[in-house]
Amino acid sequence: ALRYIDNYGEVAQSYPANPNGSPLGITGLTTQDGRFTVMMPHPERLFLSHQYAWLANDWRAEEGPWMQMFWNARCWLG
Repeated sequence: ALRYIDNYGEVAQSYPANPNGSPLGITGLTTQDGRFTVMMPHPERLFLSHQYAWLANDWRAEEGPWMQMFWNARCWLG
């Protein structure tokens, strides 16, 4: 399983490190054969660059990388 962790590397049990309060901090699962992984990301928490703990040094845009997902949804809806 993938888990939310806090600033001390411990499993996060509550907000804000675990934004949806998932049990045991679970945020994703992988099949036993390792061929499929599902995740529960929260891109709404990271749509602006200043919301990231880390970005590549050459990233200069005010919008974070996840913002493209929201633009795609807006275009699809028309």
